[in-house]
Amino acid sequence: MKDQSQAIGGYLKRVPQARRERALALHGLIVSLFPQAEASLAYRMPTYRLGTNFIAWGNMKRHLAVYTCSAERIAGFRARHPEVQGGQGCLRFRDSQRLPLADLALVVRNALAPGRAILARELASRRR
Repeated sequence: MKDQSQAIGGYLKRVPQARRERALALHGLIVSLFPQAEASLAYRMPTYRLGTNFIAWGNMKRHLAVYTCSAERIAGFRARHPEVQGGQGCLRFRDSQRLPLADLALVVRNALAPGRAILARELASRRR
């Protein structure tokens, strides 16, 4: 685990200064909500796992991206923040956008410890 913490620390140091404060805040949010989550550099980006659930984020050319691989787990956030672009289960925060940490806390919770309703909707969408 210590090697992984050092690897994530190294990743954070490579994030451009203009984006680093937001990256540190995102990392801090995830670790504060789920200190028991296993952190690693899976997919060459910080990834946090709790059982079979995960959330990851990455430093991209012009934005920070948050990945959950589940539209259901970010649906509440998207309803509150339609201005944030993304893909299926992914949010992209352009450098000009603020990082709404209070609302991102819900994304983190849904990603690492989804409730029954989210799990049921995910199962139903897989059956289609």
